[in-house]
Amino acid sequence: MILRRLTKYLRNDNWFTIILELAVVVIGLFLAFQLDRWYESQRSKSDLKAHLVSLTEDFMENETRLTLAISEGKHEMESAITLRAEIRKDTPDLSVAELNQLVSQTSLLPTFQAVDLAYRNLIGEGTLANLRSSDLKKQLAEFYAAYELTKVIQNTQELQFVTLWQPYALENLDYAATNEKSGTTRNFAVLQPFIDPDLVLKAMKTKRFENIIVIQWETAEDLVNDWANLLERVKRIQAILPAPY
Repeated sequence: MILRRLTKYLRNDNWFTIILELAVVVIGLFLAFQLDRWYESQRSKSDLKAHLVSLTEDFMENETRLTLAISEGKHEMESAITLRAEIRKDTPDLSVAELNQLVSQTSLLPTFQAVDLAYRNLIGEGTLANLRSSDLKKQLAEFYAAYELTKVIQNTQELQFVTLWQPYALENLDYAATNEKSGTTRNFAVLQPFIDPDLVLKAMKTKRFENIIVIQWETAEDLVNDWANLLERVKRIQAILPAPY
């Protein structure tokens, strides 16, 4: 339609109308392009805002999980310290039941699993580059890189538990008596009767038992320190992120 009109105007040497028609077409295309860019920009801003809200929620959860893991790790360390003090006494001040409970608390195996859904979505959708704060992008990358190291430490602790502690406990202790972890919902009545809860008194006289408890304490300390560093990273990220609502 436009082409026909332009051909007609050319035949009549109507250059003013030709220029006007072309100007209308160019302006129309320009406005349509700008409108499309504005729409994409608004949609990107909306998507980015949703991602930031998700990131904020994820790191609130990460803070909660790390705080719990640190608390449980410190409890494990305190139990190991108390138990080692009892080992050094000629006669323990605590009852057999309390000693067995302490043994159990030195092998709590607390772990931290980071929430990373929002971060993975940012990477997967290619919108991570849209974050304006280069510091935020840096802190996020460093946090999840540090978390990969944390998983290695946690896996090492679990491997140590399976290869060192469990075989020793099965051989030298009443495993049922030393496996009553507080705060669980297990029905320990099915483990009754105990073989011999007093086995812990005999084990406590050996250097191997003390060394295993010290190893448990050292591993727990390593994890607590690592989680504390992660928690500091979480707080730095939270300080950069906007309020969720």
